[in-house]
Amino acid sequence: MSLLSAIVSEEKSRIENMILGYEQELSTLPKGTLVCKNVKEKTYYYLQFRDGKKTVSSYVGGKAENVDKFREQINRRKHIESMLKGLRAEYAQAVKITGE
Repeated sequence: MSLLSAIVSEEKSRIENMILGYEQELSTLPKGTLVCKNVKEKTYYYLQFRDGKKTVSSYVGGKAENVDKFREQINRRKHIESMLKGLRAEYAQAVKITGE
């Protein structure tokens, strides 16, 4: 095995581990988006996501702490999803190079 193929193989296994770690973290984060509804001058926040063909809304609350926490988690989820997209492309390239 040449040095180059050993490096690519090592990189491939590193990418596999990163993908597994990110997928595990994704399973703990909420999916969907925050929706704000105003009813009689009060603000209510809902987490809205799709479950099959249905759109599901679950009440988050009106407190800024809960809403900020959910916003951070949703932003983290979007960041991880974009990173996973890039990692999967790199993984496919590494598989093509190693021929495995």
